[in-house]
Amino acid sequence: MDHHQAGTGRYQVIQEEECPPRDDFNDPDQLRVGNDGIFMLAFFMAFIFNWLGFCLSFCITNTIAGRYGAICGFGLSLIKWILIVRFSDYFTGYFNGQYWLWWIFLVLGLLLFFRGFVNYLKVRNMSESMAAAHRTRYFFLL
Repeated sequence: MDHHQAGTGRYQVIQEEECPPRDDFNDPDQLRVGNDGIFMLAFFMAFIFNWLGFCLSFCITNTIAGRYGAICGFGLSLIKWILIVRFSDYFTGYFNGQYWLWWIFLVLGLLLFFRGFVNYLKVRNMSESMAAAHRTRYFFLL
């Protein structure tokens, strides 16, 4: 009896087709992930130089790490300036007892900081898990 006949317990091997990475995209929204160094550089640039550093680091970098680092640094810079204005003797009368405005800017800065940091961690972890599939570029809309 031939073991290769249909219905006699023959094993079928199903090979999964591997998808090679595509490098033929010319889409401007497609960005590389980047690394932690780019994230920290954009973060400190936006934190130290405030909105000007944010604009420079967000526009110059072409990586997701740079963009999220700029957002994260700008959020912390906003918190820094709100605290300086709130507790400084030089800026009296800016809030005039309207402390709800102070809280809105403080929460906005915290949201920007955490959004940049958490989203970068998500993208980095996802890129590390997809690195096994030999993917090098990703499509993200910011």
